[in-house]
Amino acid sequence: MQSTEITFDNFAETGGLFTEMLRARYRHFVQLRRWNLPNVRGLEFDQYDTPESIYCTVHEGKTVLGGFRVTPTTAQCMTTSYMLRDAQLGLLPGLPSNVLDHAAPQDAAIWEVSRFFVEDTLSARDRMHVRGHLERGLSRLAQEWKINAFLCITSVTAALLMRRARLSITSAGPRFEAGGETCQAYHLTVDAKSQRSDADAA
Repeated sequence: MQSTEITFDNFAETGGLFTEMLRARYRHFVQLRRWNLPNVRGLEFDQYDTPESIYCTVHEGKTVLGGFRVTPTTAQCMTTSYMLRDAQLGLLPGLPSNVLDHAAPQDAAIWEVSRFFVEDTLSARDRMHVRGHLERGLSRLAQEWKINAFLCITSVTAALLMRRARLSITSAGPRFEAGGETCQAYHLTVDAKSQRSDADAA
């Protein structure tokens, strides 16, 4: 089991893995959770999959076990910025405009985490290992890209799992129903001690 950072700059090496991640996202979000998301030929994608986003995926060979996407809150592509800000502006009908309890930031040191998932068919032990890889991925990205904090929108259940890990998580807006789940926006920060221990282990 390993984790790989995917950017549009390293597609020559990671393009096949990126495709498998979109395929895994399709299985997780569209097939299993019945979310109404853009997809084609078994690949899930949306307007935020641009060169401004960075991806972390956990995999064994080409088999993707989990992953997430991070997007700077300064992102801008035509009429879209990032998911939480666009929801606040009323541009995403599936999400409430009061999703955040404050104005959506546009700050180079704050990034949005989205499409966070762990393969459902794994054992509890393996899911724990995958979450550990993903959490360390957030820590590495925070260091590499000088990110002070993250915003995310996820299910309340997933947020409880994050609280058991090395992530500091606090609510950033009211709870609401989406895709049959109770969801909420959150502030995420990576513990500085965890960042140092990851750097020492590298």
